[in-house]
Amino acid sequence: MKLKKFSRQFHIYVSVFLLPMALLFAITGIVYILGVNQDFGATKQKWVIEETIPQEKQFDYLIDFMRKNNISFPQNIEPKQYRGTLMIGSAKYAVTINSQEGKTIIQSIKRSFLGNMIMLHKAKAKWYFDILSIAFGLALVLFYVSGVIMTAFCKNNRKEILISLVLGFIVTAILAYISL
Repeated sequence: MKLKKFSRQFHIYVSVFLLPMALLFAITGIVYILGVNQDFGATKQKWVIEETIPQEKQFDYLIDFMRKNNISFPQNIEPKQYRGTLMIGSAKYAVTINSQEGKTIIQSIKRSFLGNMIMLHKAKAKWYFDILSIAFGLALVLFYVSGVIMTAFCKNNRKEILISLVLGFIVTAILAYISL
């Protein structure tokens, strides 16, 4: 198979397959830049207990507290330490417990659809989606390589294409520099 034909077919089929990823990253990237974060539309609850629960007893205390207060359990109740706080659950729904200064704070967060999508974008969910995200990033590079291969045969527009490429690098470099 010729390189030009392979490039075209790769471009078509892989881009259609990864279109949902492109939309997810585009939409969540735009709303995140506009100030919407992963907690947008989330349902949050907070309970303050006026006692310190020792760290080694926090998991059992949390489970008991959730049962007594009829708090729904996340699918995964395997305890994890996250920023010094014991957490059960996932990016979608989590419950945490943390003791400080004579108080214990228990919090739950159930994220909205958009919040979950932002968490996927930020690679804050399970690793399964991260693999697809990495594949998407690699595919973007390959799309541009295949695009360059396809346009390399466009002798009529070669000068304009090179000017566009150089301008793209210049604009990107300048905006990146002045933005930092």
